[in-house]
Amino acid sequence: MKRKWMSIEPLKRCYLVTVAIVTAGFSGALAIYLTAAEAASDPFAEFEKSKKFAYELERMGGKAALVANDLNKWFGGLWQGETLAYTVAAGTIFIAAGYYFIATSLEAEARMNREDASPRPL
Repeated sequence: MKRKWMSIEPLKRCYLVTVAIVTAGFSGALAIYLTAAEAASDPFAEFEKSKKFAYELERMGGKAALVANDLNKWFGGLWQGETLAYTVAAGTIFIAAGYYFIATSLEAEARMNREDASPRPL
């Protein structure tokens, strides 16, 4: 199996691995999206949206505490329900693109090194 895999042209191998990453990531994202449960109700959600909560939080920690609280709620929301499926899909695109660009640049560099190392006629 390894011999067969190594006999494939390096750029074609890069394409195949990239397609495998995208296929696995999007399949996982689709499975998460289809099985995502509805978010549980938070009894303190209304209080956290109120002006009194914002005032008390700002009074205790300043504007930075308000921003940190908003950022924490946003970041925590990325890992629940349907939003998790979108997060996985975005991560898949990022990882696949990163792999593709790094692998193709390394392959181009290796090809240039092979050409430089080849013997030249006198």
